[in-house]
Amino acid sequence: MPVITISKEFASGGLEIAKRLAKKIDYDYLDKEIVEQVANQAKVSHQEVMEFEEEGHINVKAYLSRIIDLDIFKKSHKQDEVEETETTYDERDKVPYSFDTQGWIDSDIYREMICKVISELGQRPNVMIVGRGGQCILRDQTAVINIRIIASMADRIARLQIDDSNLSSTQAQKIIEDKDKKSREYIKFYFKQDWNDQNLYDVIINTSRISDDKAVEWLTALCS
Repeated sequence: MPVITISKEFASGGLEIAKRLAKKIDYDYLDKEIVEQVANQAKVSHQEVMEFEEEGHINVKAYLSRIIDLDIFKKSHKQDEVEETETTYDERDKVPYSFDTQGWIDSDIYREMICKVISELGQRPNVMIVGRGGQCILRDQTAVINIRIIASMADRIARLQIDDSNLSSTQAQKIIEDKDKKSREYIKFYFKQDWNDQNLYDVIINTSRISDDKAVEWLTALCS
């Protein structure tokens, strides 16, 4: 049975389809569990990874980690007094973050840990990896099906308004655009790929044209 990765536009129905598919073919649906494993690998809290994952690729910490050496801050985070040593980014970048990173996470550590965790999960049977660049990390692995779920903006707005009838169309569209922007920037920042690049995916389902039930039926036949 192949490993499955799921990439989804926000409010496209992808979350529901992924959960139904995983249940139907008896796959482990891995989403928040990935966060827990990254937290364990980086030796930071689950909440810190969640917060960093949400904003870490667009905030100041991520930017700084690309242009200066943050080793001094990592060390000072663990102890009040340290001896500062000057290291250039280029020199630091040659050394993998396999050393102790207890109590600290930056964009480089996060990327290494997410790649390590998803690569390891990709070796397990019957797993579905949701989001977090799985389609990029496992793209060269043969026994993988990378699935993309999309929908028109109008249908995505309608889905949100079913969940919250108080949302105006303008408000719903703003939420969708913000969520999509974060996903797009996440893939660009960590993997230098275009989230919308069709070449990253083996299957693209448009739920504006295909019902959720039909999508689950087709994907079940494909992945079984």
